[in-house]
Amino acid sequence: MNNIAEMNYKFHNHDIENIWHIFFCLSDTTFSSIELSYGKSGAYVLSCETMMSICKTLETIDFCCDRNAYLDAYTLIRKIRDDLMQYLFVLNVIQNKHGLTDEECKGFRLEPETMMKLIGLDISILISGERKTEAEYAMEKWIYNILGNSENAKYRREFFDTSKYRTYLVSNNEKVKYVFENFLVDKWKREDRKLNNYVHTNGIKYLMDNYVYQYEKQKKDKELVETLQNITDIFLSLLAIIDSIKFHSSDYLDALEMDMEPLEGSQYWVCPVIVEYMNDRFDKGLLRYIQENEGHGMQFLAEYYNR
Repeated sequence: MNNIAEMNYKFHNHDIENIWHIFFCLSDTTFSSIELSYGKSGAYVLSCETMMSICKTLETIDFCCDRNAYLDAYTLIRKIRDDLMQYLFVLNVIQNKHGLTDEECKGFRLEPETMMKLIGLDISILISGERKTEAEYAMEKWIYNILGNSENAKYRREFFDTSKYRTYLVSNNEKVKYVFENFLVDKWKREDRKLNNYVHTNGIKYLMDNYVYQYEKQKKDKELVETLQNITDIFLSLLAIIDSIKFHSSDYLDALEMDMEPLEGSQYWVCPVIVEYMNDRFDKGLLRYIQENEGHGMQFLAEYYNR
């Protein structure tokens, strides 16, 4: 993976590069774990777009830090925060799409011809939109790249803002609510205020951060990395609860592609760089809650890999 990073961009800050590796892994796992649905304009897919964009933005942040352009770097971290929360919102809405209900699906026999009818009926209901929520319609405007049109101002206003993403996620997922309120709320408030101050230049000091004296550089770099890590902490915590499969390591699929027998249990392994990061930084209570509530058997605790 280091060789891949060097081929694309040569990082100056090792800590920012480590964050890049996390999102590079996630770009791979989200590519192989797509979300598919249907609307009036046809099928659509949520894949690795956000994670790939985050990787490029991290490279630009590193460049800004190297040039002591901290105001610009923090503005880009705000963009990363907003894009990641948007991804969680869109992911959550797609995964809770309103097609056939579980009860309706029970009426179909497990036979190929019957299953095809079930899939066709589910797709027709999704395309008709007869059961969709306002959040689903808003998400589809974004997917179809028409959210910016004037006639869709209502959807932008009601759903597409970082504070609204957070409110939606907390209101629609009890586990997300628990994690946020018990482990993340203080971190969120602190970094939200800091990023707003930089984006809106709430004081002349924020302008002056674009020409930091060299003797202050180490301190400024450390502060910026901590903010970037806090944003990453929030995202990983919420994604682990919403869809822990997005963290899977490549070991299981790699073995299948090479016609090898996968190691027992490897389908539950999490990307090593993410396991290491979460176990080094996360509150132990948060990590234990994620492990007990992630819902797919994914192994987030370092102890699983030290046996």
